[in-house]
Amino acid sequence: MYNNLTTAVTQNVQLNVTPELKQSLFILQISAEELADFLQMKAVDNPLLDIVWPSLRFGRSSFSNLTGMDPKDRLLNNISLPEDTIESMLLSQLRLRNISKSAYATASFLAGNISETGYLEVTVGLVAETLGRSEEEVKEALAYLQALEPAGIAARDLRECLLLQIERDAKRDPWAETIVQNHLQELAGGKWKQLADKLKLSIETIRTTLDYIRSLNPRPGMAYGEQTPNYRLADAVILKNQVEYELFMTDAYLPKVAYNREYRTYLSGNMTSDGLQYLRDQSQDAEQLLRSLEQRKTTLRRVIENIIKEQKAFLDHGVSHLKPMKLKTIADHLSLHESTISRAVQNKCIQTPQGWYELKFFFPSGVSTAEGEDASAESIKSEIKHLVHQEDKKHPLSDQQITDLLVKKGIQLSRRTVMKYREEMKILSSRLRS
Repeated sequence: MYNNLTTAVTQNVQLNVTPELKQSLFILQISAEELADFLQMKAVDNPLLDIVWPSLRFGRSSFSNLTGMDPKDRLLNNISLPEDTIESMLLSQLRLRNISKSAYATASFLAGNISETGYLEVTVGLVAETLGRSEEEVKEALAYLQALEPAGIAARDLRECLLLQIERDAKRDPWAETIVQNHLQELAGGKWKQLADKLKLSIETIRTTLDYIRSLNPRPGMAYGEQTPNYRLADAVILKNQVEYELFMTDAYLPKVAYNREYRTYLSGNMTSDGLQYLRDQSQDAEQLLRSLEQRKTTLRRVIENIIKEQKAFLDHGVSHLKPMKLKTIADHLSLHESTISRAVQNKCIQTPQGWYELKFFFPSGVSTAEGEDASAESIKSEIKHLVHQEDKKHPLSDQQITDLLVKKGIQLSRRTVMKYREEMKILSSRLRS
């Protein structure tokens, strides 16, 4: 079904997207939560659809009944025990602030887009467009969020993160704000003499300011620990038995949808021609929905099964062994179009022996190794993080030293790329880590 759409576009034939095809593509792309809401809506609109919700519903009220469950059963049930997250902690603080409902709603949206390190992952312009707010309204809501604890939270970059902390510190260094605002790169690059001359300060003053900046937290979100998506449903669970990995699809907790033929027969007994046409339309709609649901389930299973085949090293050893994958590779394996695979991995997530991951995580860009193979950007970032963690804190590794160590491991990349990955992980330069 999905390939027909692509073929029509490729051949430049006038495209007629049928309602069934449009619905099928929509169902393939949405998340499990969105699918549940969609099915509920369809059941309300179509009297021929029977929808039965599982006895165990998701939500905080369910957690008290799960504390005694076997860990494997809890994993298969895709329920995790509640814990504080950045979002929940920020929202609990926001509720105590005297702000308008509009500002609270916007700030709440922003709080849901904070990374585990504490940085805002969306732009003000995008939020304004999404919520139908002005950029000034979004900036006002962001200011409320940035005034919460810990200091530095919801910053848009490292400079803003440090400035937020400096502004709230009654014992701040007198030159810290000026240097971070205007001369952070010079400071990180070790150009202390030039900086001292430019600001007409002594080298000792620059060193004192540097020591103060080093005392600030470049990752304020880590105070809440590793972020776990407690209430988002995993679409599948991968477990390892004694021999191999097993895949368990968790759609058992989606509502069961069935076509009620008996009810159709009952209704059609004394209907007018218009009524019978209505029943025929609803019958066709119900059958199309069931086909789309089955197609979604089959496609998603096949995609995840291929990921398991390609990513056994990752499943065994973690992110450092992640193999870069391309949508086209999976599409070729499954004889599907690349756009179908792209839709299938959107808004989907799985629980693995290495943790919880979105499916799109497995399709990063790759970097060539000495053996001519590919290493994923995520695996390289993991290696960089490991090297920084293991370094001598009195003599931290420079970007060039990290590059040289990676080259020795067979990973060919430039110092500039190492710097880019380091900055993406919000790791300070060696001069600011020392």
